[in-house]
Parts: sequence; C-alpha cells; structure tokens
Amino acid sequence: MLEGRHEIEIAGAKILIENGEASVVSAPTVKCCPLRKKIYGVEHESAETVLKTLYFSVEDYGMFTSSRKLRSEEKTVSFGAAEIISDALKDGLLDAAVLVCEGAGTVICVDPCVVQAIGAHMTGLLRTSPIPAIQNALRREGSVLLSDDAVIDQMGGLMRAAEMGYKRIAVTVAGPDAPTAQAIKTKERELGIQIVVVSVHNSAVCGFMAELLVYFSDLLYLCASKQLQEIAGKRALLQMGTSIPVLAMSEEGKKLILNRAMNVNDTMLIMKSTLPRCDLSPGPEPLFTPQCGPDTTLVKK
Repeated sequence: MLEGRHEIEIAGAKILIENGEASVVSAPTVKCCPLRKKIYGVEHESAETVLKTLYFSVEDYGMFTSSRKLRSEEKTVSFGAAEIISDALKDGLLDAAVLVCEGAGTVICVDPCVVQAIGAHMTGLLRTSPIPAIQNALRREGSVLLSDDAVIDQMGGLMRAAEMGYKRIAVTVAGPDAPTAQAIKTKERELGIQIVVVSVHNSAVCGFMAELLVYFSDLLYLCASKQLQEIAGKRALLQMGTSIPVLAMSEEGKKLILNRAMNVNDTMLIMKSTLPRCDLSPGPEPLFTPQCGPDTTLVKK
C-alpha cells in the first residue's frame, strides 16, 4: 500500500498520493513522450497511463512504500540524471550528490548505487511526507537526510554537504524551483567548492525561469519546454540524446556527460552541430508553451 502524502507530476499530470491511493488531479499536458514510450510502452498519455506507470514503479522499486529499493546498478536510460551522477561518483568526478527522494525529502548521497536507485524512476516530486522505513534505509546506506520531516530544500542540502567537507557536489533542481539554481550556483565562490547544478523536470519552464536555468545550470534537460529548446543553444557546449536532450551548459557539465558516455557500451555518433538538435528523433508532443509573466533582467553571477 502507498504510504504518506505526496504530490508528483508525470507527463505534466499532477498526481496526489494520500490515504494509500493515487489520484490524478489534472490531466497530462504531454500527450506523447518518447522516453516513457521506450521505458513503459506508453503510446499516448492519459490519466490511466500515468497511474499505470506510477504503480509500475511501486511494484518494481517499492516507491512510496516501506519496501523502497535503495540500491541499484541497473541503468534505466542512457543519459538520465541518475546515470550521469552515479557514474561521476563512481569515477571520482564528484564527492557527493544532493538529491530528492520520496518519504525523505532532500538527501545527501555518496554511494553511486543509492543515487541510481533513488533516481531510476523518479519523476517530478513536488512535495513529500516522511516514510520512516525509507529514511532509516537511506541512513543505513550511508546517506544523510536534511530533515526528519522530509523537507525538500536543495540549498539546505548543499550547505549541509559543504559543512560535511565535500568539495565537488552535484545538486538536482526541478524547473519550477529555478531561482534556487541561481542561489546555489552563486555559492561556489563563497564556499570555495565546485557545484554542479543538474536541472531536471523542466517541461513547464518558460519566461524568466527558463533564462535562469540556461544561465545557472551545468546540466540542463530540455524536457517538453518550447522556450528552453529555443534559447538554451546560446550557451550550450554539448548535447547528449536527441528525443529528451541533456545539454552541458558548462565545462564541468561537459565532463560529466562525456564521463557517462565512457560508461555506455552501445555505439554512439559524435558530430559538430548547432545546438540544440531536436530534429534527429521524435521528441515530446506537444511542446509546452504556458502563459508566462514578463522577463526581468538577469543578475549576473
């Protein structure tokens, strides 16, 4: 049975988990996602498909339950955030990662297998509540929880990781929390450490939020954001993947993507190109173009 109270997004659909059940609060905004089609076989998104894939993750990984799987070496996708961060930890490019896990909130992880298990099927986790069994299991695996209350606070997680002595830290930031990406990235010089901002869950990003992510992310997932597709190329250095591209927006992001490529056994094509290239394979449909407020002037880091 599902435990706790959580708010998540899958394919743009908002889902509420409470009283042991999951219900769709709003319909998917993405009608077809090539990544979800590949992983789950979903041709067209609906309230039924997002619930079906949620329960797949519950059955396969014990998500949102006391049976949560918290170690994995299975790489679910080629260039997912969990895969890139996990390999970077394994290969010594990172010391720690600040992630979000249901039932635990913000978590500081150093074990690549824990990172992979947390992120393998994680979607847009907006809010979560404590699940003691997940929290205890994470602690047994060597992870540090920011709070017993399952608070999601990525800046707080970064500061805790820095206090613990870590010098090369990846921090995942969800698109709706774009100002946090700016705040986190500007801490690099003050703390004297290296911070890699990994921007995920960006389908609904637009306006000033998109500008913030383009400027302050090291790794940027375009998801189904039309505006990110239009503006990210002005700073991008490297793209991996074509259906759901991830862009390296800095030299550190580029190193992490290339490191992940070194761990992929499949053949790959590397070529010079303008970025982003979204015409090489089908992408999410439709691209999300919400009504955004007026942009404001960026504060340079």
